Amino acid sequence: MLARQLATKSSTTAHKMMPRITYTTIRHGFLQSRRRCTNGWAAQAIGCWISLGFVLMFILSTADIIECSLRNVNLIIEPPAVRRGQHVILRCMYDLEGAPLYSAKFYRGQLEFYRYTPGEFPNTKVFPFPGIHVDVTSSNATQVLIRNVGFGLSGNFSCEVTADAPLFSTATALGTMQVVELPDKRPQLYTEYTRYEPGDVLRANCSTPPSRPRAELTFTINNMVISSSESQFIRTIDNLIASRISLKLQLQGVHFSSANSGVYSGRYGLNSIYSQDTPMYVPNPGGLILRCTAQIADLYQEYKDIELGTPQRDPVPARVTHSSGSSMKNFISSYFTTSAAQRCHNDALLTFLILAIATYLMTGSINKDITNSICSSSLNYRDSGHILVPRNCG
Repeated sequence: MLARQLATKSSTTAHKMMPRITYTTIRHGFLQSRRRCTNGWAAQAIGCWISLGFVLMFILSTADIIECSLRNVNLIIEPPAVRRGQHVILRCMYDLEGAPLYSAKFYRGQLEFYRYTPGEFPNTKVFPFPGIHVDVTSSNATQVLIRNVGFGLSGNFSCEVTADAPLFSTATALGTMQVVELPDKRPQLYTEYTRYEPGDVLRANCSTPPSRPRAELTFTINNMVISSSESQFIRTIDNLIASRISLKLQLQGVHFSSANSGVYSGRYGLNSIYSQDTPMYVPNPGGLILRCTAQIADLYQEYKDIELGTPQRDPVPARVTHSSGSSMKNFISSYFTTSAAQRCHNDALLTFLILAIATYLMTGSINKDITNSICSSSLNYRDSGHILVPRNCG
C-alpha cells in the first residue's frame, strides 16, 4: 500500500525514466561480467557465460514486456463538432496487452479535469474546470461524458494512460473538439424584381441567422457560380456571427442557360458544353433560377431558390387577307384593338367612309374625289398590314 501511495505521488517523468534506469544498470553489470569471464579460467569462464546468457534473456524479456504492455492509445471525440448546450463523449481507447491499469487521466489543455484509478476508492476524481460539467455516472476508465458544453471548450483535449507496476509505462493521445452554433433557419433571399431578360441588372440580397463559426454564402444562377458579390459579417451580443451577401449583376445570355448532362466546370462556367473548344448554351425556357447557399465547412448546408421568369411580350399581329364582305366588320375590330397611333390613322379613314356613305344615300352615287381619297388612305394603311382595300379601288 505504501509503495502504491509513493507511486501515486511520483510524476509522469519518473515513470518514463524507470525502464531506462533498469536498462542502464543491467547493461553496466553485463559489461562487467563479460570482462570477468574473458579474464578467468576456463571453468569459471563457462559459468560466467551461462550467467551472461540468463542476463541477456532477462533483458530481452523485459524489453518485450515494456513494448507490449501499452499500445494503441487513441482519443476519439464524439461528435468532433458539438452544438452549444449539447453533450460530448471523450473516448480514450487503449490496449494494455494483459498489464494492469494504474490510471487514466483526461486533460483540457495542460489541466487535468478527470481521473480514473481502479486501485483507489472512489475510483473517479473530478477536478474543477470552468465550463466542464462531468457526468460521473456515465464516465469510467475509457470515457468521459461532458454535458452542456460551451464555446470555451473548443480546443485540444488529451488522455493519459499509465500501466501499473513494475513498469509504469505511460502513453498520451490528443484530440480536438469544436463547439458550434448552427443557423436556426434557412437563408433568406430577396430580389428587386420577379422577371428579367438579358441586359437587365439583377440586384439580390441573401442573409442567414447568426451562427458560429460564420456561414459562407454563395450565389448561383442556373447552377452557375457567381463570384461578383459582396459579403458582410455582423457579430451579435452573444458572440455569434450573421452573414449577408449582396449581388449586382448585368445579365447576359449565358445566364439564361440550363444545366444538363454536358455540364463542364471549366473556364466557361458550370453551364458550358464543349464542342470543338466552343462553349454552347442550352436555353432555359423557365427563365432564371437564383440560388443562395449557406455552408459551414462539412457541418451545415442549406439553400433558398427563387425562380425568375422572363417578361411576357405582346403578340405581333399577323398579316391576314379578308374577303370584301367582312371589310366593315374587320375594320371595326381592327379599330378598337390597335394602338393610339393606328387609331389616329383609322379616324381619318373612317371620316372618308362616312362621307362616302352619306353621299351615296343622298345622290345614289359616290363622288369620284371621295373615292380616290378613300383608296389613297386605304393603300397607305394597307402598307401597315391592318385594313383591307375596298373592292372598287383601282
